[in-house]
Amino acid sequence: MRGVPRVVKLQKADELFSRFLKEKQLLNGASPATIRIYSKSWSAFKTHGKADFSESGGKAFMIELVSSGLKPGSANAYARSVNSFLTWLFENEHTTTHLKIPLTSVKERVLQTYKPEDIHKIITYKPSSHTRKRLIAILFLLIDSGCRINEALTLKRKDIDWDNLLVTLQGKGNKQRRVPISLECRKALFRWLQTHNYDLVFCTQEGNKLRYDNLRRDFLSLLDAVGVEKTEGSFHAFRRFFGKTYIRNGGNRGSQLFCVNGLLMV
Repeated sequence: MRGVPRVVKLQKADELFSRFLKEKQLLNGASPATIRIYSKSWSAFKTHGKADFSESGGKAFMIELVSSGLKPGSANAYARSVNSFLTWLFENEHTTTHLKIPLTSVKERVLQTYKPEDIHKIITYKPSSHTRKRLIAILFLLIDSGCRINEALTLKRKDIDWDNLLVTLQGKGNKQRRVPISLECRKALFRWLQTHNYDLVFCTQEGNKLRYDNLRRDFLSLLDAVGVEKTEGSFHAFRRFFGKTYIRNGGNRGSQLFCVNGLLMV
């Protein structure tokens, strides 16, 4: 691309990328997961794109990614992460033209989520083991608040306002928000917190943060137990369920809570 200085020395490019990561982490509050995605995408750009900072290099990078068998959606995720770095290079005057890697076309499809009858089966399940009691409490929070799974796993005792039925969630970019919960969710959280004295609401038996892969394995086992088919996105599907229910109720939060409570009465 005209006017874009090619970063000839890979060492220089790596130094700039390290600075980019530090700014994202320390100034913009990027989460560890986001930092890992940036790093993985940069490694892919060096491997498949040869760190070629040119228009043709960006196109070649995408062609290589898709040709390697990577799904178009995943290839676009890599490209967006690298594009964030390229934007940083331009804004900090390391390049004279703003290079942007083109995205590949992706077939649009409707992501499936859980149905009300599926949610009813889950929240009326009576767990007997410690891990399933913990999992049910987590699912109550996901269904009730529409929060992300990581927001649930980083929730602390002090973040629950029992009297006002509110929880404070730590979202992306370390942004906090307060969301209401139902009486049933409060009961589920209260019952669970009687089982341990740690600061994290949902934690291991040693008080540490739960590992996502282990939790997902337990979740899939629970779905088999209650006769609910796994849908796309696992835990994120509850966020889609919350959004659909919220919209169907006219964007009324009170109606959303009534709906969740009402599922227990079916």
